[in-house]
Amino acid sequence: MMLLAFSASAETFIVSPVYLDAYSIQDAINKAQDGDRIIVKSGTYLESLNVTKSLVLVGVNTGGGQPLVDAGDKGSAIILIADGIRLEGFDAGNSGAGADDAAIKVLSDGNLLRDNVASNSSYGIYLYDCMNNTLVNNVARRNDVGIALYSARNNTVRGNTARNNSFGGFILGLSRGNSLMENTAVRNAWVGIFLSDSEGNTLRENVGEMNDNEGIWLLNSSRNWLSGNAVSKSFISGIRLVRSHNNTIAHAECSGNLDGISLEASRDNIVTGNNLSNNNYGIYLDDSSDNRLYLNNFQDNVDNVYSWQSINSWNTSRTLSYQYNGLILYSRLGNFWSDYQGRDGLGQGVGQQYHVHGPVTDYWPLSSRIDRYLVRGLPG
Repeated sequence: MMLLAFSASAETFIVSPVYLDAYSIQDAINKAQDGDRIIVKSGTYLESLNVTKSLVLVGVNTGGGQPLVDAGDKGSAIILIADGIRLEGFDAGNSGAGADDAAIKVLSDGNLLRDNVASNSSYGIYLYDCMNNTLVNNVARRNDVGIALYSARNNTVRGNTARNNSFGGFILGLSRGNSLMENTAVRNAWVGIFLSDSEGNTLRENVGEMNDNEGIWLLNSSRNWLSGNAVSKSFISGIRLVRSHNNTIAHAECSGNLDGISLEASRDNIVTGNNLSNNNYGIYLDDSSDNRLYLNNFQDNVDNVYSWQSINSWNTSRTLSYQYNGLILYSRLGNFWSDYQGRDGLGQGVGQQYHVHGPVTDYWPLSSRIDRYLVRGLPG
């Protein structure tokens, strides 16, 4: 390999596999100082990197694809130890099989990981006990877990893809205040996005498709905000909550699952603005009471709702101002049910007969899909 350095206030080192001398990426890291840049050209680098300085590491495709850092089935391929590292444009993989081995492991704060591919490892990308990191446009594939955050706080995970991982796409454990936005989880063998013992996280506009069990699963997790997520073709649930309380599920698209949304032993959640269609059950409730479900579309499911030992509210808690067919109206509002047989004799978008489905009663069922109603002051 060849290592070149250009002196300036911050130096740039270039690593290439073309020249067979003694330099490696780790040699460049060891020689560099905080603020320096290391450019790595296409090639396979059989080493494990410990980045102990605040550096910019850039992988450049010079004709042979992104440079690959190959751990050789031992330990982790890249470990970020210092704060403020920028890592972009690398392939990393073939970690060891240890419980915390990863293609890319982050143990520090304020780092940026962008446009990397993490594969064939225990974890693709693993953030542990760290905060204020940003992951953008990375791909994690063929790992046990794609992207994992454990005991992690205030990190941003945006526009990443996790696919064909043997357990989960994105996993958060004991983590709070993180934002997962616009990510894609496809064909993971267990779950697309999984939160365990985590609170105060935001999941917005993520896509989960053809994950084996759940698109999104919250276990023992509270006060999380889920908005605008699209989950389809899961063998069990689009979105599943188990022993999880005080969460909001809003504006989701759940279709082609066994259960569109499932609440099990979960209380005090808000479910609103969701489209639940072409599932076996639109929503499945088991031992879950004191939840509020309103302004949802239940359409063309085999059974729109299943409720067992669950007492919930199916309407807004108060009278709202809303616009319908050009009129400004006032009423409490329920849900749209494709199997509702009642009439809207007043033309106000609210049926005059209750919608009763087993133990479920919607006192203000909607006569049209929720997109026909303009209602202010609802969860976004």
